[in-house]
Amino acid sequence: MSTGYPLPPDSFNAGEWARNKVLRANQGRAAILEQFIAMYNDFWGTTEPGKGSRHSSAEMQQIINIMPQATALQMLSDSNALRDFIVGVAPGVIPAAYMDTAFETTITNSTIVIGNLRPAWQVVSEVI
Repeated sequence: MSTGYPLPPDSFNAGEWARNKVLRANQGRAAILEQFIAMYNDFWGTTEPGKGSRHSSAEMQQIINIMPQATALQMLSDSNALRDFIVGVAPGVIPAAYMDTAFETTITNSTIVIGNLRPAWQVVSEVI
C-alpha cells in the first residue's frame, strides 16, 4: 500500500542530458590532468615545484639504469605524448614545471643520462 502520491513519468530533457555530458567531459579532462601530474610526481619523486625531489640525481640515475632502457625510453615517450595530448585539448592547464622532465635528461645512443634537478624543482629557501 503506497502512502505517497504517484509521480508523473520522466520526460526527456535535452538540456539536462547535454549539461550532464559536458559536466562528465569536464570531469574527465580534469581527471586526465590530475593523473598526469600524479604519475609525473611519482616517477620523478617530486611533490610540487620548489620542493625538490626525494631522489638525488645519482639515485634517479640508478633507478633508470636498473630498468630495461627500452622501457625507460618508452615511459618518457609516453609521458611526452600524454603531455602533448593534454596541451592540445586544454592549452595552458599544465603548470610550466611539468612541461619537461624534473631532472636534466640527455638521451645518447638509446641511453638515458640524468643530470641535475631542474631549477623549477629545486628547493626554494625561505628568507626569514
